[in-house]
Amino acid sequence: MNRIGLIVPSSNTTMEREFWESLNGHATIHAGRVFLENVMVSELTVLEDEAVREARKLVTAGVDVLVYGCTSGSFVKGPQQYSGIEEKLEKLGKPAVATSGAVIRALTHLGAGKISLITPYTRDITEVEKAFLAKHGFEVLSTFHASIVANLDIGMVKDDEVAEWATENTHPDSDAIFISCTNLSTFKAIKRIEENTGKPVVSSNSATLWNVLQKLNKKIDLPLLGMLFSAR
Repeated sequence: MNRIGLIVPSSNTTMEREFWESLNGHATIHAGRVFLENVMVSELTVLEDEAVREARKLVTAGVDVLVYGCTSGSFVKGPQQYSGIEEKLEKLGKPAVATSGAVIRALTHLGAGKISLITPYTRDITEVEKAFLAKHGFEVLSTFHASIVANLDIGMVKDDEVAEWATENTHPDSDAIFISCTNLSTFKAIKRIEENTGKPVVSSNSATLWNVLQKLNKKIDLPLLGMLFSAR
């Protein structure tokens, strides 16, 4: 059985749960945590070194892949921050995925050039993410931000509310919907949003899990996670 080494912000209460529920015995999750209370630039920019220290510990558990599970913490310092993080983790001898990189790969896989962006973040973090996506060739046609600062509060948002945000704030001309933040619960909402809008939905956690399964060369039937997992 594969082992996934997952590094998340200390206040993240969602990503491990969604991974465990989806993998359902196909792999085990072994988690490390980096200190974060608020989704603010001042806290996000100091996570990388601690993430590498946590990754070094996870390697001793014999994990097969290392995952840096923080979206804003892998784009806030620039368009190539995620690749720098992945390179640092790969130097520990394991394949690596950083969430923002997984998102870029997932949207590219779907052929989505025009995006509707849904975030729980403040306006300033959302604007940084919009610029990040633009640097990678995606046109963001619309944005929604819920202006939640405390990461623990983001983890308390229900799937129904996420579905409402996305359904009501998707641009009709977008090719796909991207729902950002690994602490935002999305796995029970993705299929519903796709049915409501007729558009593929990528969330931070669905993109990361999809990319991790690629690294493991593992295929799992996950119909609730929508078009990303059925696209070839």
